[in-house]
Amino acid sequence: MIEITEKEYELFQKLKTILKHSKAEQLEGVYFICGEGGEKDEMGLPEFISVCPAFGLDGFAYYKKHTEYSAPGW
Repeated sequence: MIEITEKEYELFQKLKTILKHSKAEQLEGVYFICGEGGEKDEMGLPEFISVCPAFGLDGFAYYKKHTEYSAPGW
């Protein structure tokens, strides 16, 4: 039996999410970003993104950015 650390498991979960949402057209019931709108900030992030709940649907929901980009101040 192979054991992994908690940090390796967290990384696995993040990579699984990235892969799943990058293949939305091949997987059932996976949401994906399908557009953007509004002004972009100095980091290139749009004010809104549109999210489709699953590939093949013709509707979407808008999500609005409510905080500016921030990074740790190491």
